[in-house]
Order: sequence, then structure tokens, then C-alpha cells
Amino acid sequence: MNTRSTDVKVGITVIAATVILIFGIVWIGQFRMSRHRTAYTAYFAEVGGLNPGDPVTVAGLEMGKVGPMTFEGGRVKTELLLEERVTLRRDCSVEIRSVGLMGEKFVYIVPGATGEVIPPGSAVQGEYKAGLTEMTIVMESVMTEVKELSRTVRKIIATEENTHTLGESLAKLNELTDEMIALIQDNKEDLRSTARSVRLASDNLNDILGSRKQEIIDGIDGFSRASASLDSLSQALISVMASLQRGEGTLGMLIKEKDLHDDLEATIKNLDTLIKDFKEHPERYIKLEIF
Repeated sequence: MNTRSTDVKVGITVIAATVILIFGIVWIGQFRMSRHRTAYTAYFAEVGGLNPGDPVTVAGLEMGKVGPMTFEGGRVKTELLLEERVTLRRDCSVEIRSVGLMGEKFVYIVPGATGEVIPPGSAVQGEYKAGLTEMTIVMESVMTEVKELSRTVRKIIATEENTHTLGESLAKLNELTDEMIALIQDNKEDLRSTARSVRLASDNLNDILGSRKQEIIDGIDGFSRASASLDSLSQALISVMASLQRGEGTLGMLIKEKDLHDDLEATIKNLDTLIKDFKEHPERYIKLEIF
């Protein structure tokens, strides 16, 4: 009886010690995770299976863990618990990546080098990078579409009419290719001569341009100066026309003032009449008396 009681006590003691040990390990792990670490907040559009406790690497070295994760405002708010020696800057990058064939997730951080230092507790924007698992799913989808397209093309070609049409097209293509080869063979010497002529003309043009380079530059400069002079003359004419339209100056007043224009025209007509009459009848205006 005493032996049985002792066994029960020992069993209870072992179980209690095991439970205490497990809780102690968990508590110590959480304590070590929170102690001597600084927290940053990262927002991701998606996390692709990232879980609290997954590693966080900085420049390739594991220097933190993923903390609590919550869904907030259409994004996943993720706490990143980093070692105190880690310093993040404004030009840092935070990405979720995959490692291994099973696609285990981790957070990859490039701390930045030139931006302003981000104080602990600040928020940064993260990015999700598709890993091998996601790429495999995409490739499977692409392969399925390729297989479906291949079956469709095979069905189209398999009909007798399409097979005949395709054969005719290939025959015409071969015939056209043969004709082009024959044409090139027949005119090979002419093509070579043409190529030599083009090369010679190009060399001559380069020689001309090289020997008259300064003249060409002077001509371009002269053209530029003439163009500038024409621009100045055009601006002056525009200014004169504007002055005339505003009625400035004698000529402008003549153009704008109709009465003055009519009076001047009448005066000119009268003067013309007077001169004509003077030529025809000078005696009316000049009297000579001889004593």
C-alpha cells in the first residue's frame, strides 16, 4: 500500500514538474523575445502563410522574430521584434520571402543606408515576394492553358480541309523561297556592285563633309543669325501694325480717324484742281503791268 502511494506521489510530482518546465520554457522564450528587442510595425497587403515566431533577417542575418499579427484596414499589421543593435532608415525595404521546398516564410529586411533613422515603434510598408510554391502554382496554370491551346490547334489542323490548306500554304512558301534564292543568285553581281557604289558614295560624302566642315558650320551660323534678324524684323512689324491699329502717330490717326482722312483727301483734290487750273489759265493768277 505504501509502495503504491509512493508511486502515485512520484507520478504526480513528475507530471507537475513537466508542466512547470513546459510553461517555464515558453515563458523564458517569450521573455527573451521581448527583452533586449525593439518593435517595428510593418503593413503587408498579404502575408502568404507568415506566422508569429517566424524569423526576421537583417542583411541576411537572423536578428529578430515576427510578433503578433492582426488584420487592420484591409492590410495585415505585423509586429517585427528586432535586436536593439538594428537600426532602420527611411530607405529600408521589408519583404516576405520563402525558403526551402516547403515554402517556409521569413521577413527579409535591408536596413537602408542614407535615409533618416526610423525610431522604434514606427510603421513601414512591407512587400510580399512570391516564392517557389506560388511560382509552381502559376506554372501549373500556364501549362494547363498551353495544353488546352495545343489540343485546340491540333483539332483545327486535324480536319482534311485545313490539312490541305496548310499543305498548300507551305508549298507556296517553299516556292516563294526558291524564287527569292534564284533571284538573289541571278543578281548577285548587281547587288554587290550596288553595295560597292553605296559604300563609295558614303565615303565621298564623308570626305566632302570633312573638307567643308567649317564652311558648313559657318553657313549654319549665318542661317541662324539671319533667322534671328527676321524674327526681330517680324517683331518690329508687329509692333508697328499694333501702333497703327491703336491710332498712334500721324499715319495711325489717318487710318483710324475717318473725318481727318476725308478732309485730307478733299484738300488734295482741291489742290490738284488748283494746280491744273493754274497751268491752263495762268493769267488768272499772275498779272503783269508794264509802265
